[in-house]
Amino acid sequence: MALISKVKTWWENHECNVRNSVDILHVSMSVKPKWLTKKVLVNGNEVEFILDSGAQISCISEVTWKNIGSPKLTGVPCKGRSFTGNEFSMLGSFMASVEVDDSKQVLVTHVTSEKLNLFGLPWIIEVENKLGYPIVSSIKKSEEPIKVLEIEKAQSKISEIVNKLAVQFKKVFEPGLGHCTKMKAHLYMKPGVSPVFVRARPVPIGVKDAIEKELSRLSEIGAIRPIEFANWAAPILAIKKANGKTRVCMDYSTGLNNAIELDRHPLPKPSEIWAEIHGSKVFSQLDLRDAYLQIELDEQSKKVACINTHKGLFEVQRLPFGVKSAPGIFQRLMDKLISGIPGVFAYLDDLIIVSKNIEDHKVQLFEIFDRIEKWGLKIQLEKCNFFKEKLKFLGHIVSKSGIEPDPEKKKKISELTRPRDVKELKSFMGTINYYGRFVSEMHKYRGPLDKLLKKEVKWEWGQDQEKAFQSVKKVLNSDLMLTHFDPDLEIVVTADASNYGVGAVISHKFPDGKEKVIEYASKSLNDAEKNYSQIEKEGLALVFAVQKFHKMLFGRKFILRTDHKPLLAIFGKNKGIKVFSASRLQRWALLLTNYDFKIEFVSTNQMGMADTLSRLISEKSELEDKVIALVAKSENCSDEDGSDEDSLLVEESVKYVLNIILDEVPVNAEQVKSETENDSELKMIKQFIKNGWPKVVSDPALSIWSNRRQELEVIDECIMCSGKIVIPKALRKSVLKVLHETHPGSAKMKGVAREYMYWPNIGRDIEEWVANCIMCQAAAKRPIKSELRPWPNTNRNWERVHIDFAGPCKDGKVYFIVIDAHSKWPEVFENMTTSAKDVIKCFEWLGTHYGYPETIVSDNGSPFRSNEFKVYCQDKGISQVFSAPYHPQSNGQVERFVDYFKRMMTKNCNKRNWLSEVLLFYRASPHESLEGKSPSEVFLGRKLRLNLARLIPKKVNFKKIKKKHLNK
Repeated sequence: MALISKVKTWWENHECNVRNSVDILHVSMSVKPKWLTKKVLVNGNEVEFILDSGAQISCISEVTWKNIGSPKLTGVPCKGRSFTGNEFSMLGSFMASVEVDDSKQVLVTHVTSEKLNLFGLPWIIEVENKLGYPIVSSIKKSEEPIKVLEIEKAQSKISEIVNKLAVQFKKVFEPGLGHCTKMKAHLYMKPGVSPVFVRARPVPIGVKDAIEKELSRLSEIGAIRPIEFANWAAPILAIKKANGKTRVCMDYSTGLNNAIELDRHPLPKPSEIWAEIHGSKVFSQLDLRDAYLQIELDEQSKKVACINTHKGLFEVQRLPFGVKSAPGIFQRLMDKLISGIPGVFAYLDDLIIVSKNIEDHKVQLFEIFDRIEKWGLKIQLEKCNFFKEKLKFLGHIVSKSGIEPDPEKKKKISELTRPRDVKELKSFMGTINYYGRFVSEMHKYRGPLDKLLKKEVKWEWGQDQEKAFQSVKKVLNSDLMLTHFDPDLEIVVTADASNYGVGAVISHKFPDGKEKVIEYASKSLNDAEKNYSQIEKEGLALVFAVQKFHKMLFGRKFILRTDHKPLLAIFGKNKGIKVFSASRLQRWALLLTNYDFKIEFVSTNQMGMADTLSRLISEKSELEDKVIALVAKSENCSDEDGSDEDSLLVEESVKYVLNIILDEVPVNAEQVKSETENDSELKMIKQFIKNGWPKVVSDPALSIWSNRRQELEVIDECIMCSGKIVIPKALRKSVLKVLHETHPGSAKMKGVAREYMYWPNIGRDIEEWVANCIMCQAAAKRPIKSELRPWPNTNRNWERVHIDFAGPCKDGKVYFIVIDAHSKWPEVFENMTTSAKDVIKCFEWLGTHYGYPETIVSDNGSPFRSNEFKVYCQDKGISQVFSAPYHPQSNGQVERFVDYFKRMMTKNCNKRNWLSEVLLFYRASPHESLEGKSPSEVFLGRKLRLNLARLIPKKVNFKKIKKKHLNK
């Protein structure tokens, strides 16, 4: 009899009997014990297990748990016992995807401090005969101690319930996008609004492939679908996440959010939830996967929620995160979902289940999971908590003891360090002055502190100052200053940054004008963040505040205060995210579009505690900051995998805008970095970016940079301006030489240069370079008269083409030239004769590559007037139009290119492959009649990659960075 059969029979007879000791049997077999270990895929990662049918649970070591990505643990930490009676820590459990050969199950996996991975009895039963057990020949008792794990009775029962949930409701836990079957979302338009169609934004070359891949993924899962026409369209912004993935986000702040009515479905009041929770002892928390995207938009709403990308238009099929009515719509769904189930409460995508005992809790869980499955929704298991004794919910700790304020609210004040100099003391005194308006007791402690601010007094922090400092901290943490969150009161969020930290305060403004603090928050800056420009530090403070207080802010109106005026333009709600903003600011501005706030400027002395928190950072806060960042992000994350890394990895993700230049180009990123340090002007600019700009910049050379300060950032010690690398003076001549390699005109040189680089007066320098080029002077043309009667505009590619011959040219060859009137895309065929037969051959080649044009415009040359070519055009459905005799300017589109072509030949004909290089540069250069786009962008729908593309940085090796960071 196979061992698996015996094991299953034993378990069926003893599954309810959790024993305190287990008999250990040694199995003697007629074959070598290869079956004692088995390699299994856990969450897609290969793990080697010891097979042990005596183990009452399956577990992995803490090291293995970290290696597979540290999935979120649930359950109360407890003790396990080995056969010898030794206790060791059980850290918790999680639901894992376990794949054995072709069998895939979602199973409970425990994590232990012991260094072993055990494939225990529960897993053996689930996978049945997939392990390949040998036949048992004999069984005898053994003296050798074999490790077998036990778990306390209550925890065993909980694990059994969670396991049954995972098995019974497999569809709920499966990856992929859920689809609500009970309702569709409708966006109500304001009366009389006109459609807003925003053009697609330019896409950085370094992330183009990643964006296209993400658009394909969203299309495959049904979140978007391609369309050809739309009245409404919003642009997208790409965010490169710390895990290397690119997230595509919709920027509806450009028009749609102003045109739709706010869904005013009420969010639940925390006070009402607290009253019903009172007396509960068991708590669970559920998290919906990609919460909003699980709701389909109705047909009318899909028409207005379109997005415009470089790949064309897409109609959004699911409720997008950035639409301002999304919170109200989603809360309505949640209220319907939990209706009639006792002890279940929902605040947006945060579901909590409360009960007085485990049995009731089990019934509630199965009831809510049954409803979730029937409604077509899906749960993100790694973010769920089951059978907890206490949970954090809406900024409070809920437990069997009742509802308590989160200790974190007071922690930041308790950990404030004493001021170290007059500047820090002035910041702290600003707090006393601000809150002293509401709490008079604050002023009586300021005497000893005021003494140190006098000019003639030497800095000496004594007992009197320490006593006053601690007294003020007690007041800040007392009921005089703190209040509970009340959604009916006005919410004010204030955030500030210093050179080494950010601080934030969320407060209520009462009808009498008084303000009381709900919660304090702060974090110190890591090394990368300390290199941010001052505007980026201030922006980081606002984003940190909003993420930290997300549960209280999302779906509600609030005031966001800053003492940095330029952020009002960048984070304002009316004009969309500014393309010129630095990459970090763009990413943060997009995040803030998900919130309903009014941003206000206040002077520094009105910042209250936020300024003090940013300066008097606790020395212990480094570790806490990382935890806060992870929690804040995970609360707001709508990614499929929900992955988050620490701030070091986030900073590395920004470096996709900085890369190494092509080997043939004589300038690379290392040279730029080195010469930037040697350039006195740029070195000073770097210091201003990092430490803040002076109020007045009198030097004219620096004022040019000052006017663009919002666009400047430092990445990997190189200066970037609106995503373009700033070239130091010592390297500019080499760069100009590369740009002018094929002797293009100044307009085309400037168009290409502005794609990749910047320095002051770059346009003037390019014009001087072209003007001083001897080859360009020799081939200069005389001005051409403008067309008297221009051709009508075309609406699509290949609607009308203009053709002509060029030659015999300097090289003795005849060239046949075709220009698309819509995109200005040129095709040139060399070694031609001026016969109709050769012209037809060219159009046959064009037809196989691009299709046949609708109209051909030519002069009255014999090959074009020939009967052979006329019959060919009729056969292909092409209409012919002829220009006026002896007036070549009437076919000006092709004539202009012929002229350009001949001049380029004069300059470049001594080079190999000159024709392909000239065509490549022309097709990739912005064209004045295409609103700054290049022919390739209009004709192919994408930019062509030039040698200069290597100015864009290489992708970051996130696995290598993460491994290096973990080893630290």
